[in-house]
Amino acid sequence: MTDANVQSADTPDSRPLLGISFLLLSCTIFPLQDVIIKSISGEYAVHQIVFLRGVFALPLVAVIAHFDGGIFPLKLGSITLQVLRATSAFASYLVYYMALAAIGLAETAAITFSTPIFVTIFAMLFLGEKIGVFRWIAVVIGLAGVVVIVQPGSGVFEPAAVLALGAAISYGISIIITRKIGKAAKGGSMTLFTLVLFVIYGAILGAVFSNVENSSPHPSLAFLYREWIWPAADQWILLLALGVISAIGFFCLAQAYRVAESSVVTPFEYTYLPWSVLWGYVFFAALPSYSTWIGLTMIVGAGLLIVFREAVLGRKIVRRKGLGIMRQR
Repeated sequence: MTDANVQSADTPDSRPLLGISFLLLSCTIFPLQDVIIKSISGEYAVHQIVFLRGVFALPLVAVIAHFDGGIFPLKLGSITLQVLRATSAFASYLVYYMALAAIGLAETAAITFSTPIFVTIFAMLFLGEKIGVFRWIAVVIGLAGVVVIVQPGSGVFEPAAVLALGAAISYGISIIITRKIGKAAKGGSMTLFTLVLFVIYGAILGAVFSNVENSSPHPSLAFLYREWIWPAADQWILLLALGVISAIGFFCLAQAYRVAESSVVTPFEYTYLPWSVLWGYVFFAALPSYSTWIGLTMIVGAGLLIVFREAVLGRKIVRRKGLGIMRQR
């Protein structure tokens, strides 16, 4: 969430246990957000959910940011890069939620957790970073794991899995842009700026897609083209919960990477996956297939190999900024 707030790896007040605790809390509550979105994806449009989530989260994030070091003066660095970052992050969440409407929580999360693999590739292409043999091995293993889950060309192929893959790629782009911005941006200002754009983008998509006729039976497309509706009284509570979960999750992520080294806390982001499996079973009676378990293991292994290899090499991008998958969830 707030790369600019991340402390240097060699700060004397680094508190790894506290950082891990914050990270574990965020990984516990964020899958509940996925449960809520999936459960209401048959009634609401995805852009309406993104819009309302942003509206409800914005005041709470502003309060948290104010008491956690302040928001103003705004420090955003390059406005162009900030808009590109927010746009790529918004695209990532949009297609992630669309994927949730059609496939399981565990499958969607597992594919999206291939983000570090794409970050590695993009860092080579756009930042000129060199990739050693270990990271190339991790990239190959991770991409193979994605193929195992997606199963392109097979009779069980689900197009929504490609949306989850698109979410990983789009989010990888946002991370690369965040690195490019570096210390020119302030974490609180950057987060609020991003949330404001999310609300604006949600409203724009609502105006565009709500008036388009679409008879596709596919849940992901129906989720996109559905018109906005006035929520029932009990569902306002669920929509408000989305905003609260987002705000608390953002804060916990910021704190995790602020009080401890990124190379210490980033591996614990993968605890998101067991929660996704559990809630998928509890709320939707769905368990991952054998191929998903195999692919998930390959993706997690590849991601951890990248993180640990970078930590061993002492590279700043991991030790100080991290390869976090959920940094702007």
